Amino acid sequence: MLTAWAAAPVRGAQVVDRVVAIVSGTVILLSDARAELELGLLDPGAARDPIEAAMQRLIDRRLVLDEAGRGDRVDVDPAALGQALDGMRQRFASDAEYRRALAGLGLDERGLQRLVRDTLTARQYVERRFDSVLPPTEEELREYYASHAARFVRNGRQLTFDDALADLTAILQRERREQAESAWMDRLRRRADIREVYQSRPK
Repeated sequence: MLTAWAAAPVRGAQVVDRVVAIVSGTVILLSDARAELELGLLDPGAARDPIEAAMQRLIDRRLVLDEAGRGDRVDVDPAALGQALDGMRQRFASDAEYRRALAGLGLDERGLQRLVRDTLTARQYVERRFDSVLPPTEEELREYYASHAARFVRNGRQLTFDDALADLTAILQRERREQAESAWMDRLRRRADIREVYQSRPK
């Protein structure tokens, strides 16, 4: 298995790291996956293997960043970056605990800022790319309402189409956008050279 030594920038410590994936020449490390989880950048939900879930998230993010680098520049709002970093610090009971967590991940403040900026850049690029997804037509809305009527019941009362229209539009628009994003990510993955080194835990 591939391994990589990385000098942790905090207190001169060294941590042994391990490659979990390589995306078109860019290495993704186990510490990257751990950082996603421990710093709250990814909620693994009911994932059987959180590290694998984080690895897949990091592969997708790398592909998005590479794609963003080919187009118009994406500038992250400094206020949004600062807010995200503040929220990360607040996950910990004390500043000492926060700094111990960073040290355990081989990160310093600059490395953390780069990590969070990459996350925000990828998110902003995807949002901008799919912001213009066409809204559903009235016919599509009525078809969705007819086939998902049970979703539009409030306090035991079936909402009329007009009463449910705002929710209908939001739901269908979100589903359409998610489908478009998923198809786009599939194309990026097929086009890229991806090597997954990490082996998921056996069931």
